[in-house]
Amino acid sequence: MPLWLDASKREGDEVIVSTTASLTRNLHGYNFPLNSNEAELDEVLDRVWSACATVEELSESNMVPLQELSWEDRRFLLERQLISSAMVEIDRPAGVAIGAGEYFSMMINDDDHIRMQQVEAGLVPEETWSFLEAVDEGLGRQLPYAYKEPFGFLTASPTNVGTGLRVSIIVHLPALVLTNEVETVLRHATQYGVQVRGIHGEGSSVYGNLFQISNQLTLGRSEGDIVKSLLRVATLLTDHEIEARSTLWLQARLQLEDKIHRSIGLLRNARILAIRECMNLLSAVRLGVNMEVLTGVETSRLDELMILTQPSHLDRREGRVLDPSERDILRAELVRTRIDVTGGKGS
Repeated sequence: MPLWLDASKREGDEVIVSTTASLTRNLHGYNFPLNSNEAELDEVLDRVWSACATVEELSESNMVPLQELSWEDRRFLLERQLISSAMVEIDRPAGVAIGAGEYFSMMINDDDHIRMQQVEAGLVPEETWSFLEAVDEGLGRQLPYAYKEPFGFLTASPTNVGTGLRVSIIVHLPALVLTNEVETVLRHATQYGVQVRGIHGEGSSVYGNLFQISNQLTLGRSEGDIVKSLLRVATLLTDHEIEARSTLWLQARLQLEDKIHRSIGLLRNARILAIRECMNLLSAVRLGVNMEVLTGVETSRLDELMILTQPSHLDRREGRVLDPSERDILRAELVRTRIDVTGGKGS
């Protein structure tokens, strides 16, 4: 599993699952990938690979041309949040670099020439940005970045023009969903200049009560401003989620306990589990563990299952491409063997 999943790094944070900082760059003198020919893309790929070899922070990274990866391999990397959904389908020269422990990854010739990202468990926007800054400086000594005053770094998407920095957090908001307050709270959060997506980014669905929150614009904002804005939003969402949990405990304790215990019962006994149902059940159990209704399992085990039960992970586990019904059976079996929870304060 990715080393960044280590729950001990969250220091008791029950709402913020992870923080990701991503940085977009393009090379001066080359068209953006969507408007480039194959020869130009090959040249960009070679130049970026060569530059990566000179950056100390990337010394343990593995560099893989996308053409060497099957569709199933690409889906697997998408489920690990190492590449974008667009990179699953593209057939132009492109590549991905993956660092040790999967903290770091870099997509080359996606919508932009370079999109690098660093992910850590918990709420640590300063740390994730600090690492990327060092990588960016190292690459910038070897590569001519596309930059123009007064705009800043030039990117394929207007929303990334400027610093090119996006900081995002994955938040777990089951209580706000149960109290029907999540839309109101997220709408309030967007006033701070953030956008809300599914955990796999643009165009992905929200399930398991997991939401990706990221800054919407980079133009006219410094890196420090972006980090501070995300910290304010994270505090806002955490406070509202904790308040909603307290409200549920005081006003609907029996119903809450029933939902949590039904969820763990299904996970421990189901023989067929579809992905969306599985994620929602794991979310309820995660809430139960956080609220000490259930004890005996670490949230990291539940977070691992949210990854391991994804379709391509099940295919890889079995060594072949499964049909959906086979995946549902294997998913249920996998969860049953890994869930071990006993009653807590609500039993």
